[in-house]
Amino acid sequence: MPDGARVPGWREVLVIAAAVVAVVFALELASGILPPVHDAFVNFPTTIVVLVAGTIGVLAFAILGRPR
Repeated sequence: MPDGARVPGWREVLVIAAAVVAVVFALELASGILPPVHDAFVNFPTTIVVLVAGTIGVLAFAILGRPR
């Protein structure tokens, strides 16, 4: 890591984790209330897609570094 670079702490990690959980819960709630949303996500692995996309994002961020 370059000198002076800030390392994310537990607070940042927990904020991101809470945001991801909130998105998944919101989709689950919407799918329970609105039948078209339920039909769109009934065979779609939302949690797996969120985890894979998050992992790719973190890896890309770690490899490419912060945008300047």
